Amino acid sequence: MAESLTKVAQSRKVRDAERTKLMLLGTGGGPTIHRNETRNGPASVLHVDNKPYLIDCGAGAPRQFLQAGMNFEDVDNIFITHQHFDHNSDLGNFMAYAWYAGRREPINVYGPPRLAGYIEDYVRLNSFDFELRERETGRSPFAPIPQANELDMEQLTSTPMEIMRDDLVSVTAVRVQHGLVPAVAYRFQTPDLSVTFSGDRGGEDSIVQLAQGSDVLVHEVLHYDAMLKTFPKANETVLAHYRNDHTSPQDVGRIAAEANVPCLVLNHILPDNDLVNAEEWTRLVRETYDGEILVGVDLMEV
Repeated sequence: MAESLTKVAQSRKVRDAERTKLMLLGTGGGPTIHRNETRNGPASVLHVDNKPYLIDCGAGAPRQFLQAGMNFEDVDNIFITHQHFDHNSDLGNFMAYAWYAGRREPINVYGPPRLAGYIEDYVRLNSFDFELRERETGRSPFAPIPQANELDMEQLTSTPMEIMRDDLVSVTAVRVQHGLVPAVAYRFQTPDLSVTFSGDRGGEDSIVQLAQGSDVLVHEVLHYDAMLKTFPKANETVLAHYRNDHTSPQDVGRIAAEANVPCLVLNHILPDNDLVNAEEWTRLVRETYDGEILVGVDLMEV
């Protein structure tokens, strides 16, 4: 793996885990790009025995993945938390790069609706290009590579449900509250670590139950006053979305405390500009949580 911004967790189990590593590829969030932005779109990788599991695939994920020294062809499984374009905008492209790099086996993609439709639309949108490349280079067709595993949101209630298992990981999920869009949080159990990813969420849901006893909680966070400064012309409907469908630093801390999580990683930083520094994020979360706090930055390896 290429040199990265490594932050060694002080929590002993996280620090000593030899088979599992967490890397944040992109730590920004929201359907905006700022001129002073230093964060790519949301995407993370769990490396288990050097096998990558990709969680979300926002803008810049393919390039960040290569920057981290990984190979597209090695990805068997991708997990999308919800179908907002800041979380899936490079999903199709990621799989196309894998195909062009030599991937011939299917890539399983897990996520809530409208996952199957998204993949079908992407294949159809690029069918002209794919068919020409297949004829020119002799490559096998791209269309069978992406395999949608769309989660049944009626089954995903407050009880964590296993959605995937292989020789290295077990993945459970619950539905979380994020406005109108169906959204999920994931928990990965590896041979030596348990890591929960909140996705985007706000309000009352079962994230504490899913994350209970995890070694690491990777959670989104929003600073409301900084969002007001970033978007001074936002109307009340947009402001209500910020307040109700995302999570304040104090609530993130409360969730980590209630879930008895020793290591909290702040991710999907909103706003993703430089109005709030790492010390301020930490101070606000510390009001409700006394465990380890890591403020995520792109290409940080925990």
